[in-house]
Amino acid sequence: MKLNLEAKTKEQQRIKAYLEENASDILAGKIKNGVLIKKDGKILLNRKTMDGFMSFATEEARKQAEKGARYAMVEDAVVFGWAVHYFEEDSIEGTLFNEDGSEYKTQSKPAVKAPTAKAQPKPQPKPQMSMFDLMGEDLEGKPEEEKPEDDEDTMPSDEEIQEIMAEIAEEEKAKQQKPTTSPVYRKYLEVQDRYPQAVIAMRLGDFYEVFGKNAEVLANELPLTLTGRDCGLESRVPMVGFPYHTAEMYFGKILSNGHTLVVMENDDEVRELPSAQGVDLETGEILSEEEMREFDGDIEEPKDLDDGIDTSAFDKDALCKLDEMFGDKLTLR
Repeated sequence: MKLNLEAKTKEQQRIKAYLEENASDILAGKIKNGVLIKKDGKILLNRKTMDGFMSFATEEARKQAEKGARYAMVEDAVVFGWAVHYFEEDSIEGTLFNEDGSEYKTQSKPAVKAPTAKAQPKPQPKPQMSMFDLMGEDLEGKPEEEKPEDDEDTMPSDEEIQEIMAEIAEEEKAKQQKPTTSPVYRKYLEVQDRYPQAVIAMRLGDFYEVFGKNAEVLANELPLTLTGRDCGLESRVPMVGFPYHTAEMYFGKILSNGHTLVVMENDDEVRELPSAQGVDLETGEILSEEEMREFDGDIEEPKDLDDGIDTSAFDKDALCKLDEMFGDKLTLR
């Protein structure tokens, strides 16, 4: 499929070609049409370009260098994974447009001025009292203390008390309501409970995703970006993901780092992958049981029989067994 992405360099052309070959219909729609997002109380169109991805990829490479990753260069599959993640993840902003098609500019908030303190008037000195004034004050005695005003007018009415109590009850009810976990994350947690020591990789569309503490561990061990997913909880759950096109490479790396790996497929199939002994350390490819036996020398090739004899009518396995038992004593005619 053709994507409306402008590729200015050879590197951008390679990434564009990969996306055109491997992008799903949903991902292609996001690239072609953009995605609506909400920001600053407005509905905006978020569109992404190849230039924006190159800036994103440069930042990801810088993060890998800061982690002291054990890589001399970034593999092609990793960069392709970054590209799919960049264009697929709605929370990553590209260029934003208003409803009328004009580019949206973030409005700068006006600076808040500090309140100006008002100068307090200086207290005026009391007028000097005469002797007669002092004598009159003694005769009159001290003034009686003012009685507090009747505060009946300040007491809330019965209706106001009921309204206050209703508001308090609503607040308590809101506190008691617990966040609802999304069905996808509940299913993930169920499998995690069955395999508490394993890394669970869940297939979601074009990606395999790992959640929670295991996501944080893999982000430190592999060239994966730690993000988060809204799972219905108060805060986003840590998450890393990689495209299904490169899943075998990442599965191999996870296993070679000593982890147990369990994979959840789209059809709810759950399968535990073999240990690191079944991983080709050079390519990261997961070997089958037969390939591992052949690699270890457990499978022996059958001995060649006499080319001059037509053995097509015989069972080859049976002939091999007979040859092992009788050797030169058995002659086919």
